[in-house]
Amino acid sequence: MKLIQESYLCCSFTIAKIRFMILIADSGSTKTQWVLLDGKKVVFDITTKGFNPYYYRKKDLEDDLENELFQFIEGHRVEKVYFFGAGCSTDNNCALVKNALLSLIPDAEIHVGHDLDGAALALLQDKEGIACILGTGSNSCMWDGRKVTGHVPSLGYLLGDEGSGTYIGKLMLQKILYGEAGQSLSDLFYREYDLDFERTLNEIYGKPNPNKFISSVSKFVGENIDDPVCEKVVRQAFEDFFDKQLSKYPGYQEKTVSFTGSVAYFYQPILRKVCEEKGITIGLIMKNPMVGLIDYYTRDH
Repeated sequence: MKLIQESYLCCSFTIAKIRFMILIADSGSTKTQWVLLDGKKVVFDITTKGFNPYYYRKKDLEDDLENELFQFIEGHRVEKVYFFGAGCSTDNNCALVKNALLSLIPDAEIHVGHDLDGAALALLQDKEGIACILGTGSNSCMWDGRKVTGHVPSLGYLLGDEGSGTYIGKLMLQKILYGEAGQSLSDLFYREYDLDFERTLNEIYGKPNPNKFISSVSKFVGENIDDPVCEKVVRQAFEDFFDKQLSKYPGYQEKTVSFTGSVAYFYQPILRKVCEEKGITIGLIMKNPMVGLIDYYTRDH
């Protein structure tokens, strides 16, 4: 594997030009956003594939990081890396990612944390509150301004993920397959996806990774949100998230609750209504955590 330090050996003039920088990563299972900071300046903002350690062996992770990332950081002296990723919830998984990054950037100080830590830091920074992720999946935690102090477990798309894009897709599919969505909306769905009742069931039970198909249906819901059935599905998804997640935190109605993720962002009018009805005080609603992470790491601490 190439080492970043190779680029330092060209000549003394080149070394003098190299700056110490901070690299931030917000990584999911499908994509990773990388931002390189030089002081308060964003040097680059790129997106690569996702690096969930549950799906990687050490050598494969190292190779993919080199292929995806090396060309962008070559010539920059990265002093610190803050990597927040899906699957980085155990010591072994965090070590896997850290060691892979060290093989690429051996002189950097590497910090690896869960994507929930990144979301809480982005949304709440040094203030206490509840941070929620509502994207393809869903998650939440209590944050004391420095660390996670409480966490209702996320059970994944089969048993949980209330309020997520996958959950919205699942509820919409139930409406369509039970004949509760109305004829025009059901016909539109079958036409757009080139499916019928039997083939829809085959997409769910007969093919690998059914969660990808189920989550794709949330886009259909968004495109038809003016239909009362679609609006009702999104509302139910958020109400179920409240019942299974938010209501489990002690004193949740006295705390600020902030959200990140595409579902929270694009459906925020409905989300705000549900939170108001439930007595929840909303802080920020952020499309993705990176904006907040950049703000945090460019602040004077």
